[in-house]
Amino acid sequence: MEHNIDFLPLGSVVIVKGNIKKIVIVARGLIIKVNGQMRLFDYGGVLYPEGMLSDEIVYFNHKDIKNVVHTGFKDGDDELIVENINEWINESEIKHGEPYEINLQKLKSGTNNIEQS
Repeated sequence: MEHNIDFLPLGSVVIVKGNIKKIVIVARGLIIKVNGQMRLFDYGGVLYPEGMLSDEIVYFNHKDIKNVVHTGFKDGDDELIVENINEWINESEIKHGEPYEINLQKLKSGTNNIEQS
């Protein structure tokens, strides 16, 4: 089943469900190893206004967005990359991850390090 996401542009500021802190989107279509399995996350972001304080990235999916505070810059190049990301997702067998899985992994391992591929 083909499913296309209307990805927000980089630089967009959102609030994710269950949180009050703003997040700036800095990456899209990320594959992360969670509990030994490769998982797909629609977005990676950093806290606003702090920015990147360490190597910590907040991973979340489009469905997790509660509120869009600001929409980033969008042009033809952005539309092309969104089309490419959606095409890859629809062809991929990698399942979407859930943000809570990352938190559980961090608690179990006692570390903030998540493997990126």
